[in-house]
Amino acid sequence: MKLNKDILKEITIFVNKYYSNQYACLISGSYVDGTNSEYSDIDVVVFVQNRNTVFNEMVSYKKLKIQAMIIPVQNIQETLWMDYITAKGAFIGMLAKGVIVFDHSNFLKHLIPHAKQLRQMGCMPLTDHEVYMMRVKITSLLYDIMDGKSLDELLFTITQIIDLTTEFKLRMNRIWCGKYKIKSLGELDKTFQTLLLSAVEEIFGNKNKIPLIDLATSLLNQHGGLLPYYSKANSLTKVYDDYLVIEIDNNSNLEIVKKTIAVLNDFGKQIVVPKLKYYFFLSKPINVNKVEQNIYMIIEADKDFINDYLIDRLEFLVKNKREIAKLIFPFQFDPVYKFSTKNIYASLTPMFRQVSKLIIEKPNRIFDTSFQIEWSVSLMKEIKKIWFKDDSNVFVAFNEYLLNCFLPITCDNGMNFKTTDLLKDKENTLKKFEAMYNSQKREFTEIYNSSGVLEKSITKFLINSAETLNIEGIPLYKTYFINDNLKDINVKQWSLYREILFTLFSVVFIDNRFVSFIPFVIKKIELND
Repeated sequence: MKLNKDILKEITIFVNKYYSNQYACLISGSYVDGTNSEYSDIDVVVFVQNRNTVFNEMVSYKKLKIQAMIIPVQNIQETLWMDYITAKGAFIGMLAKGVIVFDHSNFLKHLIPHAKQLRQMGCMPLTDHEVYMMRVKITSLLYDIMDGKSLDELLFTITQIIDLTTEFKLRMNRIWCGKYKIKSLGELDKTFQTLLLSAVEEIFGNKNKIPLIDLATSLLNQHGGLLPYYSKANSLTKVYDDYLVIEIDNNSNLEIVKKTIAVLNDFGKQIVVPKLKYYFFLSKPINVNKVEQNIYMIIEADKDFINDYLIDRLEFLVKNKREIAKLIFPFQFDPVYKFSTKNIYASLTPMFRQVSKLIIEKPNRIFDTSFQIEWSVSLMKEIKKIWFKDDSNVFVAFNEYLLNCFLPITCDNGMNFKTTDLLKDKENTLKKFEAMYNSQKREFTEIYNSSGVLEKSITKFLINSAETLNIEGIPLYKTYFINDNLKDINVKQWSLYREILFTLFSVVFIDNRFVSFIPFVIKKIELND
């Protein structure tokens, strides 16, 4: 049974009943292709406004088996990026062939064409390091099979090498490695697919491992051959763009974290030829099970200089410095993608570096909540003047927009899956914000009405960001949550302003979960509430 109006109607009723604050919804998968069977479920992707974490659930509704994927709208960019760099392409593929159920503010109208472009472009190319590591893994598995006498005991090793060999072949050609790898392999190279399937039949049916060994070896020979050892010097200490990212583990006590920042800052200042450009910021860690956020240092320099000199110096520094936090480098993180284009990011990094310098040069400012509030409120006052020409009505609307974007980070800790619980958490959060604001209303208002602590150099950067940045490269799907009733609003510009502010707050080391309090306060002051 293919997708029809009756199913669309039932899905619409289901989504409205089970998920509040929906922003958009689409159906994808076999029901769209017309390849579904009695065992198929209906893939439903629901974009919501009140969450910060992605989750899936299976639901039986009126004889329909529904696989629901719940995506926070504000996480769409990160979700697409992870799909791209891991080469899975599952989410991108679902979007590309999705059928819209409903769509507020034309969000999916802009997102689906973007997903189709990504799908056609292919997955992220493997770096030299990734090719090296895949060769090492496949070689290691090959040696296990070559040496193994009992193939029954090597079942998982055999399945691993089949999977890795297939993935290596696909990724070397920028083909997505999702659910249907063998099908994709046949579309890419029918001969290779036939040889692989024959080798699988031989090893499992006739206990003959030679065809699989020969096929994997032949593939590796096309890309440098077998690698019987792993050399850290040739791989992990290499970057492939003109920046180095260092992750500073924030599990240590505050004084150790401050000392680590000071050590890295001193290290950066000691290298004068070329002069290092860098900044620090606070962000949620890659490890989703970790509550505390980590600190990251972005060093901008020529990649050859980083690979040939800088990383060795850092290794020496870590080896000889005691009582500093754990450092991971080079850390896989792309600081550019949130800003859509390299030109936009390059234009903004001088401001990020300047703000970071103002913080780390005075260690007492690091994690000082009073300073963070004072600086942020002063920043928002200047933004009203520079970006919004002192138009209070539009500025209030902008802060409402920021609050809608940032609040789910505060409310959703990933533990509650019931919408009612999330709404209750949101309500409680806003009550806490209200109490915090009322207890310090006079102080907040005085800061906002005073000259503040914002440096003139930052004001100049804000002026430049409003006047000179080319925003045409920002895709429209990023302009979610902007009120449709607002007239003469450049939605791409607001989207960029949101990213700039979130990054600036992170550079000042404001906990991401607390960022939403800033627009809450500014909106209150502007409304004299």
